[in-house]
Amino acid sequence: MTPAAAARPSLVRILTVRLALTSLLAIVLQLTIVVVRSYLIENDLNRSIVTRHAQALLALLHSDAGVLAFEQSRMPQPYLGKYADFYAFRILDERGDVLAQHNGDRIAALSPWRDHASRAQDLWLLDLDADRKLYVAGGVRQKLADRQVWIEVATFGDPASTYLGIVATEVVDDVWIPMIPLVVLMLGVATLSVRWSLSSLVRAAAQADSIAPLEASNRFDVSQMPREAASLASAINGLLERVAALVKVKRLFIARAAHELRTPLAIIMLELGRIEDPRVRRVEQDVRAMSATVDRLLALARLESSETVDIGEVDIGLIAGEVVDRFHDWAAQTEHRLVLRLCEPTRFVGDANAIREALRNLIENAVRHTPPGTQVHVEVGPAGSILVEDDGPGLATEACTDLLQPFKKGSASGEGSGLGLAIVRQAVELHRGKLEVGRSARGGAKFALSLSSPSPHSQNG
Repeated sequence: MTPAAAARPSLVRILTVRLALTSLLAIVLQLTIVVVRSYLIENDLNRSIVTRHAQALLALLHSDAGVLAFEQSRMPQPYLGKYADFYAFRILDERGDVLAQHNGDRIAALSPWRDHASRAQDLWLLDLDADRKLYVAGGVRQKLADRQVWIEVATFGDPASTYLGIVATEVVDDVWIPMIPLVVLMLGVATLSVRWSLSSLVRAAAQADSIAPLEASNRFDVSQMPREAASLASAINGLLERVAALVKVKRLFIARAAHELRTPLAIIMLELGRIEDPRVRRVEQDVRAMSATVDRLLALARLESSETVDIGEVDIGLIAGEVVDRFHDWAAQTEHRLVLRLCEPTRFVGDANAIREALRNLIENAVRHTPPGTQVHVEVGPAGSILVEDDGPGLATEACTDLLQPFKKGSASGEGSGLGLAIVRQAVELHRGKLEVGRSARGGAKFALSLSSPSPHSQNG
């Protein structure tokens, strides 16, 4: 995954945040409805005031040996403070006797239970002032320890603002208690569901790095994916099939074209060698360069074709020694010095021909593209690592990536076909390795190869 992709928020996070915002909006909407209903709808507000005050007073009653007693010391604040005259309550038992009261005479004058408590009526409400809010009286029948009690309350304007606590209680009972568990459960289930649904895509993304288009059996498994993800994966599988077909056609064309050119070029070289003419020698050089390009094309085609991969145990140190010996005389003619250093272990499981081609092209490039007197250092090992560096002028940083592409050269007038580093890159990809191109500590160019042992049936994309 690229750093830019890793910086993007995940789909799980996006959906979770959106669900959280939606839930928050629903809570705010429900909160608004409860507050508006509790305060603006007067009948609901009056009923809430009566029932909530009654419940608070009921909590102060207790039964002791069958006798009901009221805890006067715990009287609610509105009945004790400076606004005590604006509030009234009365608690009656089954016989109609008053168990506790505050301004009881004011509420008794309003109560339908002033003569005796009614067993048929559980609730009564009376709006004391049609033009002003919070002028209300009412009574509620409650049950305590298998006994019935009748609690009546009245507020004349509610200057202590007890309605705020009542509205807050309504919010807790009607919004927080029912909705918070629902929201938490919904977010948890949604997050787990999305993670589970996307797990197949996460596995597919991890698998994508190892998928080779030419390997028909190496495709996304859609059997465990949701329908939408399976459609995308199937489309990608189809695209890979078409890419594989195109790559095979291209490789077949290059291999056949190079093969068909090789024999005529060899014949031309033989015929030119029989002609004694200085002008023919220049033509001979051009044909020789064409022949070298064809050889490289064949090498590149072979590396790109999995059918010819020959995996076995090889000694990279031995291969490096052979290649260095091959170039020794040529390097000496151009006043270059080749230095080989072996770091055990140098044995490795891979394709000997691919490794040989990579080393040959790296050393040849280093000698060809550096000035006389340059030292080229080749370090092999341990465990599949190869380093070729020099103390020449080095490479331009911005050109490093382009040079790995076929027919790309460091300069338009430079020697060579521009296929050498493409062959190196293909050899590294064949071994599922890494190629680092940059500036050497010696001042020149550096090519560091880290090879891994490929599967005998591996393919390259």
